[in-house]
Amino acid sequence: METSQHWYRLHWVKPPWGDYGDILLSGMTTRRPRTREGLLRLERTGPFVPPITLAGFGDLLVTDALRVASEESSMDGLAFRAVEKTRIVRLSWERWDWTADRPQEYPAGGEPEAYILERPHDRELALQIGPLWEVLLPSLGEATEADLVRDPVHSRHIYASERARDWLEQHAGDWLSFAELSEV
Repeated sequence: METSQHWYRLHWVKPPWGDYGDILLSGMTTRRPRTREGLLRLERTGPFVPPITLAGFGDLLVTDALRVASEESSMDGLAFRAVEKTRIVRLSWERWDWTADRPQEYPAGGEPEAYILERPHDRELALQIGPLWEVLLPSLGEATEADLVRDPVHSRHIYASERARDWLEQHAGDWLSFAELSEV
């Protein structure tokens, strides 16, 4: 790795309402194993899907629009794999008051996952959302040409080059912030 390269750790905008907001914003990818083809199985709410989310234990997911835009950018080393939308449920929680101390509605039983698990899969909604993609990230040090990398020890830590940071701020800045690393 070039010593002149600046790296920035991605931080996710904290959703309102703690674990309730987290599950509504990101969904779940770790409840079911990957498909035989290696695809993540996503369970989440819709129709609202942010352009970029961190689900499960470090699964970086993007919408099709963000994937297409990133492929047209000058960023290097990006690879994507389709996500299987196993359970997409209708819940327009994004219309709730995000400044409130509590969500407008609690899920049955009180567990955050119940927002998703207690509702039926909506095939039409899954189609409406369009394709979602897992960003395949090399570990830092494996691919010095990549503009997005994962920490080899802490898989939820994702680092962006200066070029990737600038691009992400422009295309998904409402959902991310960045902290420059003095040493990686």
